[in-house]
Amino acid sequence: MIKLSDIAQKAGVSESTVSRALANSPRISAEKKKLIQRIAFDAGYKVNQVARNLRVRSTRTIGLVVPEVANPYFPRLVQLIADAAREAGYHLQLHLSGVAQDAETECLAAIREQRVDGVVLVTSERGLVARDALNEMASTGAPVVLLGWVNDAPPVDMVYGDDAAGGYLVARHITELGHRRIVVFGAAPHRGTFDRLVGFQRGLKEAGIDTDVHIPARTNEEIRLGIEYLLRMANPPTAIFAYKDSLAAMACRCLRQACVSIPDQISVAGFDNLDLGTYLCPQLTTVDLSMEQTARSAVDSLVERMKSPTTWDGPKHRLIPPQLIVRESCSHPRSTNSIGRTECPPI
Repeated sequence: MIKLSDIAQKAGVSESTVSRALANSPRISAEKKKLIQRIAFDAGYKVNQVARNLRVRSTRTIGLVVPEVANPYFPRLVQLIADAAREAGYHLQLHLSGVAQDAETECLAAIREQRVDGVVLVTSERGLVARDALNEMASTGAPVVLLGWVNDAPPVDMVYGDDAAGGYLVARHITELGHRRIVVFGAAPHRGTFDRLVGFQRGLKEAGIDTDVHIPARTNEEIRLGIEYLLRMANPPTAIFAYKDSLAAMACRCLRQACVSIPDQISVAGFDNLDLGTYLCPQLTTVDLSMEQTARSAVDSLVERMKSPTTWDGPKHRLIPPQLIVRESCSHPRSTNSIGRTECPPI
């Protein structure tokens, strides 16, 4: 049976070029497209109609891939994307790729078997795991939008927040309050130049702080152990920056259980502006990247592609600017910092 690789070898092009030509992609010149299609016809090659469903059969359905729904960030994002899709006249088909995104390839494979009109793929800490599968899908002309910055991304549209600018705003705010001993909780940088820790570290450097303590904690137990480690330090930090609000909430709970007052003895800031930040006492200082704008931009980008399947002018990127939300969890550090375990504040 003839394969794409056989056609590619005869035409002297790559397999992805063959896929695009057989899908009648506007990215391929008419002359090259005619040559490839003639070779395929002469060899009796049949195009995979399942792969073409994403491009030629409209069911008013959008496939959405997110890592998980246990993290409070994702349920809200899913709801906002569903609302934006509904307003645009589309239904949503949800797939979960897993906390570690291990099932990302399987999710895209399942979507390819369904009659959906386009795909929004939400990335997480591992970036894009299903790179080959997404490349193959994009090569057929299927409308795809990546939500979240990815290094060396396939030629598809992307929507992502300027996390680095948000991290920079947090660093400026904390250092302007007078903090010099600062610790970071959360993942290592994984969004390239747009990672929030890149911006945060740049803000620290501008304030004359060359280093900061980074604890790669992701679970409540890891946060608890991290807090215990900090409290044992001879000169403990006066401020914590958590990579996301859910980690900041865990840190606040552990600090209160250790009878540490926020922000009197230690300040805490998060990132994402989730609703849970307003439920904490004191309320959480954080960064807002307008999840509403992010969701709507992803759907708008996808709808534009679905409405003009034969038009290709290169991938488009939409950048969401950040806003610092200042609340009560950060204040000026005390002139002398001694974190004591005297009377616990009320929980």
